[in-house]
Amino acid sequence: MRRGALAFLLLGLFAAGCVSSGVPGLSIKSMAARSLPDPRGRGTLYDVWRGAGEGNVRGYGVVAGARTADPPVYSGSPSRRYPVLYFLHDGYGDARTLEAEGVAADLYRRMADGRLAEFLVVAPGAPGSWFSDSHDGKRLTERFLSEDLPRQIENRYRVLPGKSARAVTGISMGGYGAFKLALKKPELYGAVSSVSGALIPFEPEDLARYNWFARWTLKRVFGSDPRNNAFAQNDVWRILRDRQFESPPFAAHLRGGTRDVYGLGRVAAQFGSFLTEHGVPAEVVLEPGGHDWSYWRRAMISIAEWHGRMFAYHSK
Repeated sequence: MRRGALAFLLLGLFAAGCVSSGVPGLSIKSMAARSLPDPRGRGTLYDVWRGAGEGNVRGYGVVAGARTADPPVYSGSPSRRYPVLYFLHDGYGDARTLEAEGVAADLYRRMADGRLAEFLVVAPGAPGSWFSDSHDGKRLTERFLSEDLPRQIENRYRVLPGKSARAVTGISMGGYGAFKLALKKPELYGAVSSVSGALIPFEPEDLARYNWFARWTLKRVFGSDPRNNAFAQNDVWRILRDRQFESPPFAAHLRGGTRDVYGLGRVAAQFGSFLTEHGVPAEVVLEPGGHDWSYWRRAMISIAEWHGRMFAYHSK
């Protein structure tokens, strides 16, 4: 099956190339930013479920729906099946974030002209949820994402089966969600990535240092009682600390901006090292950029290209 030509941009912060990480198997690349024009136009998006305020989704307490972006030739090639990339938005985003920021349209154009491999993009919406089940049991967002959503997508769309054709990525809060989902259910995804991932520890002394919005959403999801909460079992550092993979469960790629106001570029390098030490070889890209969409628009194209390279494209 034809794969679109991929133009994976390797851009140097000091000089293009890899920086020695001191951890065998960990690749850290420093890259220089290259200006990209703001995307124009629109891709093709469809509601899988209606948006916020429409009630619960299949009893999971999830009130925001999901959006899908079809590859350009999806309707014209009825026998062809595609990989799926699940995109998890940032803390201020929702299911329409990729569309609103022009990323969906840019991906569609690149698939249409052959610069990007073709795959389905699914963007669930769960603002402020940390893509996790709430401690009070009222919102089962993580369960929805790992069970019902992929099942519904595979029932409704022509997608390739198996983890090699299924991947997850996310920005900031969504980057945390992507890696937590993959670490807890490594059988689900063949590739996992994040941009400015909030891969932060949840120890009490750490929570005190985070901004008010992060603290509020974290406590709203995982509990505010110091003696009765779900922070420990949802801390990606703790989850990974207790795992040692004999063979890599998935490919891992982390990107972060060197001007990130929260220092999440450095966090990406640290978490990439920890992944590698525990049997998940990780590639980390540090590049000029902040914690905002002026950086994320550019980074998401590189993320999509990386996933296009990782997907298994085979006829079914």
